[in-house]
Amino acid sequence: MTPLQLRCALAVADALHFTRAAHEVGIAQSALSAHVARLEDELGAALFERTSRSVRLTAAGEALLPRARAVLAELDRLRTDVAAVTGAVEGPLRIGTIPTLVDVDLAGLLALLRERHPGVRATVVEQTSGRTLAAVADGTLDVGFTGTALSEPLPGVQVQVIATEPLAAVVAEDDPWAARRRLRLRDLAGRAGVDFPAGTSGRRQSDEAFAAAGLAREVAVESSSAAFLLALVRAGVGVALLPASAARAAGGVRAVAVVDAPVRRVCAVHAGAASSAAARAFLDLLGRRLPA
Repeated sequence: MTPLQLRCALAVADALHFTRAAHEVGIAQSALSAHVARLEDELGAALFERTSRSVRLTAAGEALLPRARAVLAELDRLRTDVAAVTGAVEGPLRIGTIPTLVDVDLAGLLALLRERHPGVRATVVEQTSGRTLAAVADGTLDVGFTGTALSEPLPGVQVQVIATEPLAAVVAEDDPWAARRRLRLRDLAGRAGVDFPAGTSGRRQSDEAFAAAGLAREVAVESSSAAFLLALVRAGVGVALLPASAARAAGGVRAVAVVDAPVRRVCAVHAGAASSAAARAFLDLLGRRLPA
């Protein structure tokens, strides 16, 4: 079993198409098919169901995916750690972040990291806190930023709370509430809201706060995009419960304090001492930028 075979299998799993996967890996389709076939022979199981019109993962293929991603991520960390012995910090750095991250100047940090360590190749994905936590835990992300603290520890994951902020009611500039100084959750329960999709960590905190207060709330529109939620607020579709800092960074909206709102905790999550040299360099820069 070779890293190239695993990369070929993952490329097919992502594209569900052998030709596109071969283009992604940068080899001929015949070579990619041969690598996948050799991997299947070694594992003793078919990873894909192939027809003339489609490619689908088998149960064995589904089982392979997370382990293959973790193995390749560990190999990348090994390469960067070996390079670091010679004083070079290089290699991949995979970061997961949330749509409402305004407490960290991520672009500025990556610019500084590139200036000091030009051999680092960073990839940033924007997704939910839950997905980021799971990816850091299984080694497919090096560093993550989440909008909620962990309710239960995850093996191999270290958590650092880097900012706390109560959620606020975000309304359009011309909304009657824009002049209010404070509101309560019961006020928001009387109006339509816009929020992240039900079940996501960004939504769960709000839902739990309303439930604890014995209040029902109508969510008129759901979206995983914080920018679109703010656009909905500007259009008058509903009220959002978001960090006030996110509202300040946008235009055409106002943030009004909610006295009994839940508190948002922005956390950095990583593998601690097991982090790659590139991740450790990034976390060092992050620590220097945070308030004492």
